[in-house]
This record gives sequence, structure tokens and C-alpha cells, in this order.
Amino acid sequence: MRKVLLLPLCAVCVLTLTMCEQTNGPLPAGMIQATDPEADALMQKAVEYRKQGKLSKARGELRELLSEHAVAPNAAQARFMLAEIYEQTNDPREAFKHYGKVVENYQSSNLYEAALNRQLAMATAAANEQLKTRVFGLWDVPMESSVVIEWLEAVIRNAPYNDMSATANSVLGDYLVKQEQYESACSVYRRLVDNYPDSRYAPGAQMMVAKLWAASHTRGDQNLVNLANAQEAYEEFTLRFPNHPDAKKAYAEARNVRALLVQQELEVGRYYLERAREYPSAIFCFESVIRQKKVNPEAAREAETLLSRARKAAAAAKPAA
Repeated sequence: MRKVLLLPLCAVCVLTLTMCEQTNGPLPAGMIQATDPEADALMQKAVEYRKQGKLSKARGELRELLSEHAVAPNAAQARFMLAEIYEQTNDPREAFKHYGKVVENYQSSNLYEAALNRQLAMATAAANEQLKTRVFGLWDVPMESSVVIEWLEAVIRNAPYNDMSATANSVLGDYLVKQEQYESACSVYRRLVDNYPDSRYAPGAQMMVAKLWAASHTRGDQNLVNLANAQEAYEEFTLRFPNHPDAKKAYAEARNVRALLVQQELEVGRYYLERAREYPSAIFCFESVIRQKKVNPEAAREAETLLSRARKAAAAAKPAA
């Protein structure tokens, strides 16, 4: 019986060794090399060079280790150290890329979360214009907005269900507002609230959704739908976070928006009456405003006067029988 099993077992061993030789990335669980003296020697050289300040030589040793010993036990450490050196030498793009390779290829490593934290810190610094990139070797300028957005989205993608991702969403939303990309910012804030409702960032994100919808009106977009969305967002804040210190403020803002919606409906009715001369439409608007007297009493009083004018104009416009 043992003789029958001998050949298949040997074949499995040969296959495993072949895969170890051919792979360029980390092997599946249970197939990582237990020891690799050559990789250890390269790592030791890299560490020594780094201590001596010979960072270029340290990078060379680490690159050789990752190229020739991709499945070595210290491969994740080598990749992380390479990222650190790029960060140390003011090459943030390369640093972020190599931290990303730790995240992508070594998820079981104890360096996985550390690499994600470094990416988040770099992306946050870039969003706050604290992380610069050098142009033509002469000037330090803020990172391009496309890079900042890409970095933050990478963190969100790789850490989808924890506080780190909620933080990245909050930073991204705030950054998009600074970039005046209001629609994108609103989408990011909504994503934060929907995916991380218990996060410390969720109340602020919900309030920002409401403010952005309301601000779209003051920026010149007179679309009543946007005001209705703002009202809904403020009301949603009071429902989601009834015990939050800003709940009363959100309730008051919702009332203000409702009053503004009534005022806008009054102005629409005025347009139909005085400019378009579509009297049935004007009458419909004024009657609607009057029904919402509790929301906006002043608009309702004006609507009563305009309604009388609209009815008279409608009667005068009818052809004689």
C-alpha cells in the first residue's frame, strides 16, 4: 500500500517546488518557504545600508530580494521597508505604490494594517496640502487632485468595513468640497452614512449632504428638487441621530427649507400670473401655498392676494359664451 502512494506524493512535491520557482508573488497559504538564507542575507545588507544612510544601495538589495525571493518569509518586510525608504527620500508616489503592494499581496502579514495606515496618513496629508511633490527637481507643489482622490479611493477599497475606511471617506468628502466637486462630495458623504452609520463621521456627513443640497440653491440652481432633497436630508438627520447635539439645528433647518420651498412655489405662481399668463397654473400654485400657511404664513398671505388677481384674470380671459 505504501508503494502505491509513493509516486503521487513525490509528484505533489515536485509540483509544489515548480510553483515556488515560477511564481512572482506570494504563494497560497501553506506554500510559503519556511526559510530563505539568501533572502535573509539581502535583508541584513539592506538594513545595514539604511543605517549608514546609503538608501540607494538599500533599495537595490530590497529590489533584488523581492525579484529573486518573492516567496521568502521576509518578502512583506522587504516591500514595507522599500516603501518607507521611498517615503523617506520624498518620493510619495512610489512609497504609496509599494505600501499598496503590501496590502494587495500580504494580507495575512502583521504589516498589512500598518501599510494601510501609512497609505491613509499619506493620502490625508496630501488632501490637506501637507504632502508635496517636487516638480523639475526645483519646486514643491501640492499633489494633483486626481492623485489624492485615487489614493483615498484605494484606501476605501482595501479597507471597506472598518473605521479606517470611514475616515478615508470623510477626508475624501471634505477634499472634494474644497475642490468644488459638490456632486461627487455629496455621493461620498452619502456612501459614508449608508455604509458606516455608527461611525463618528456619520452625523457630520449627513449634515454635509443636507448643506450641499441647500447650497446648490444659493449657488444659483433654482431647482425645487434640490431644495426638497435638502429638506429630506435634514429630516433624515433627525431620524438617524435624534440624540445628537445638532438634531435641533437639523430640525430647524428642515423647517427653514420647507418655508423656502413654499416661497419658491409662490414665485412660480407669480411667474405664471404675470409673465406666462397661464392663469390655471398660477391658481394651482397659489392655492397650494395657502394650504401650507403654517409653514410660511407670510407667503400664504401674499398668495391670497395673488389668487384673487389670478381668478379675475382667468375669468376675463374666458371667451364670451
